[in-house]
Amino acid sequence: MPSVAVTMGVATQTLVTEKLNAKIRPSAIFIDNTAAGADASLIFNDVFTPSITNLVAVPVLQTIPRLLINVAAGSCLSLEDDIKGCEFIGNAQIIRSVADAGCRISFIYDLE
Repeated sequence: MPSVAVTMGVATQTLVTEKLNAKIRPSAIFIDNTAAGADASLIFNDVFTPSITNLVAVPVLQTIPRLLINVAAGSCLSLEDDIKGCEFIGNAQIIRSVADAGCRISFIYDLE
């Protein structure tokens, strides 16, 4: 099971890049906000460009929020059962309301 761990020293980060003919399905997300100076509002976005179709000759980049999570300063959060059924067809991207290197995120996923 692949995984990635990041610190949110910048407000926006790509966790996993799009995989051809595969969906990214998170199996667990661990958020450690204990060393952060403020509460964290996190948005996990699915970022992709659709295929060309008969109706859309020039598709534009799409950003779809898949998860919205709030974590208090000094807290940790573990998500497993809560994210069943969540999937990303493009890049899995995370946005934190305010950049804070004290916020650490582990993203464990499967490719389907």
